[in-house]
Amino acid sequence: MRNIAILAMTGWQENLRRRFYLLSLAFAGVFLYMSLILGVLAVEQENRVLLDFGLGFIELMGLAGALYGATTIVLREMETKTVYLVLTRPVGRGEYILGRFLGLMLSVLASMALMSAFHLCVLWAKGWRGPEPYAAAFLGAYLKVLIMAALTTFLAIFSSSALTAGVISGVAWTLGHFLPEIRFLIIHGTSRAVIVPVFVLSYIVPDLQLFNLRDRLAAISLAAPEAGLAWWLGYAALYTAVWLALAWGLLRRKEF
Repeated sequence: MRNIAILAMTGWQENLRRRFYLLSLAFAGVFLYMSLILGVLAVEQENRVLLDFGLGFIELMGLAGALYGATTIVLREMETKTVYLVLTRPVGRGEYILGRFLGLMLSVLASMALMSAFHLCVLWAKGWRGPEPYAAAFLGAYLKVLIMAALTTFLAIFSSSALTAGVISGVAWTLGHFLPEIRFLIIHGTSRAVIVPVFVLSYIVPDLQLFNLRDRLAAISLAAPEAGLAWWLGYAALYTAVWLALAWGLLRRKEF
């Protein structure tokens, strides 16, 4: 655990030096500009539009940072031979993968939190007082990014190409928001040649539509919302653990 914590903190510090948090400043500038435009276009629904646009933009910016980090964090250290220096010490390859991944996701969480703080400041300045479950929406966005970062880490090690891993992750991100439609195709499909690969795909691609927590929590009875949260957290943890375990298996087979 000590090695994992050290690697995680080192990864966070490296992201700071690489100006990872410029994502937050970019978000602030773009959102401030768009809030002026949207305020003119959506007079009566300005707060609602700003809320949805801001949350969606925070999610995309967090995803961009996570995918960039996941596709380069291990490959860059393999190319520069830095990984040799780490693994020659008493650090297991599983510890290495987990430590680097946690450092990346800690950086992403801090960056998304900064964006969210700016977003809330703008909303409050516009008169919004937060009846919607904002925290749930933020949690759902972060869980999506967490899952995709784990998948991308595996793809980067598997393909040894940042571009390939990024493209496949982008496709998986898109398909993950259409899994209900894919499952409908499975149930009502007539061609076995189509149903079988689509059925397999539905278990590989993460169900990202599941993590639109703001809408889902609004539909859950207030008597027992914890059951839903436990399921979403468990799903994200399981999916992340599986892909990180597969990434660890691939890394074990590489010669250093």
